Amino acid sequence: MTVEAALTVEAVLAELLDRGYILSVETRVEVHDHKVGPHPVTYAESLLVAGPERVPDHLRAALVEDKPLFLAAACILDPPTPWLRELVRRCRTGDKLAGCRITPDVLAANISCFVGLSPIPDAHRLLPVVKAALGGP
Repeated sequence: MTVEAALTVEAVLAELLDRGYILSVETRVEVHDHKVGPHPVTYAESLLVAGPERVPDHLRAALVEDKPLFLAAACILDPPTPWLRELVRRCRTGDKLAGCRITPDVLAANISCFVGLSPIPDAHRLLPVVKAALGGP
């Protein structure tokens, strides 16, 4: 096993950011028909990575292997929707709305749905990368 193969998602994220790459999310909107009318729902579609050069192969492989986790990080680094911007802001500042504090766990659960994962079994997988993208332990 090479050193690159042993890198965690958090280590890959740190390396990408240190090298000057910017992660962002392209979204898609699905419209669901309801009795009261159409209801548009936005989801993460694609991970976009821009940087000073082509992403090195070991980092590119990590991005492909753990795409939902890197989508989650991108959602925090550059929130693609107003509701995600607000959740990230409240998580970072500790602001409460109606007595509700947004913790990294809550943020991970919300983002898991947005990136196509389930909030119950998968949010724990997102938590370390959510914390890393927030800039905390």
